Amino acid sequence: MRTILINVIAFQVGWFACILGAAHGLPLLGPAVVAILLGFHLFLMPDARRETRLLVTASLIGFALDSFQSALGVFSFAGSGMAAWVSPPWMIALWPNFATTLRTSLRWLAGRYSLAAVLGVVAGPLSYYAGAQLGALTLHPTLAVSLIAFAVVWGITLPILLWLAE
Repeated sequence: MRTILINVIAFQVGWFACILGAAHGLPLLGPAVVAILLGFHLFLMPDARRETRLLVTASLIGFALDSFQSALGVFSFAGSGMAAWVSPPWMIALWPNFATTLRTSLRWLAGRYSLAAVLGVVAGPLSYYAGAQLGALTLHPTLAVSLIAFAVVWGITLPILLWLAE
C-alpha cells in the first residue's frame, strides 16, 4: 500500500512539474523532475531492467502519438522551440511518468482491458484538458475534436500499455 501511495504522489508531482513548467516558460523543469522520479521508481522496482523497457516503450509510443495528433491539429504545444508538431521533452516525459503507474497504482487493471479502455476514454481527455487549462498546450478550436481524438487514442493506448506491462 505504501508503494502505491508513493507512486500516486510521484506521478502527480511529475505531471504538475511538466505541465506547469511548460506553461511558465520552464520546459525542462518537468523532464528534470521526472528523471529524478524515474530513478527513484526504478530503485524501488524488483526488476529495473524490465521496468526500464516498459518506460522507454511508453515514451516512444507517446512521442509518436502526441506528435501525430499535433501534426493533425488536435492540439499544439505551448512554448515549443521545436517544429510546431514535434512533441517536446516535457510532453515526452509525461509518458514514462504515467508508465510508472502501470505495474504499481494501476496494477488492479491488469487483464481488464475493457475497463482500461473505458478509463482511457475518460481520463485521457481529462488530462489533456487540464493541461490546456493550466496553459501547457492549446486544444483544437472546436473542443469536441480534441476530446474525441484523445478519447479514441487513450481508449486504445491504455489497454496496449497495460498489456505491455504484463
